[in-house]
Amino acid sequence: MRTLAGILLLIIGVIFPMAMLFQMNSVLSRKPAPRPSRVGMLLALNGVLPVALIISGLMLLSDRFAVSPALRAALIATWVASAALLIAVVIGRGAGGEKGGGDGG
Repeated sequence: MRTLAGILLLIIGVIFPMAMLFQMNSVLSRKPAPRPSRVGMLLALNGVLPVALIISGLMLLSDRFAVSPALRAALIATWVASAALLIAVVIGRGAGGEKGGGDGG
C-alpha cells in the first residue's frame, strides 16, 4: 500500500503542473482577467506543490529518502508553503478576486 501511494504521489506530482497550466490558459483568456497577484500565487503554487508531492512520493518509496534530514526539511517547507499559498488563493477568491482586472482597463 505504501508503494502504491508513493507511485501515485509521483504521478500526480508530475502531471499536476501541466494540468494547472492548461487550466490557467482558460482562466487568463477570460474577461476580465484575474489580478496579477492572483496569477502569481497560482504560478507559485504550481511550482511548490509538485515538489512537495514528488518528495512525499520518494519518501514513501525509499527508506533512504525517508531518513534524510535535508529531504525531511524540504518536505516540511514545501508542504507549509503549499498550504499557505492555497489559503492565500482561496482567501483572494473570496475577497473579490474574480470581479476585476486590477489593471484599471
